[in-house]
Amino acid sequence: MEKKNVVISFGKRAVLSRLLSAFFYAAGFYFLILFFLKKPFAFSEKYVISFLHLLELELYLIGFALPFSVSVSHHFNFDEMKYRRYYFVGPIGYGKWQKIKKLDRVSTFLNSRNECEVNIWDIKNKRYKIAAFDEIDNAVEYGRDLAKNLKIKFKERK
Repeated sequence: MEKKNVVISFGKRAVLSRLLSAFFYAAGFYFLILFFLKKPFAFSEKYVISFLHLLELELYLIGFALPFSVSVSHHFNFDEMKYRRYYFVGPIGYGKWQKIKKLDRVSTFLNSRNECEVNIWDIKNKRYKIAAFDEIDNAVEYGRDLAKNLKIKFKERK
């Protein structure tokens, strides 16, 4: 079997999510610029308190923007048998590599929220959740394709 690296990504976020995140980021940038234009810099307690209030507002705006802008992809490095879930916003991202055992199978099953999950299992029965679909047929097709590409068996469960 040829060793290779596989990245499973679900593409760009929806347009509405990107618009909402852009709105919150722009509002944060606008209030930051507005603060420095309206208030002259001073080493006073009043200025520091105003700046701390601005930082609080910025944290809230970033907190609202991040859920609309964070994307997730799954990286498999079969040369070193490692896996990571990679969270990213634009070009900035984070993901910690974990060792995986030999991969055993790809499976699909219906969870408690009536979503059909696609998982990859290793020989120690550790599960790597890859995706969730509303339609069972879409999950089965995706799982079969993934198993074929990884050259491992596929199990369908309902």
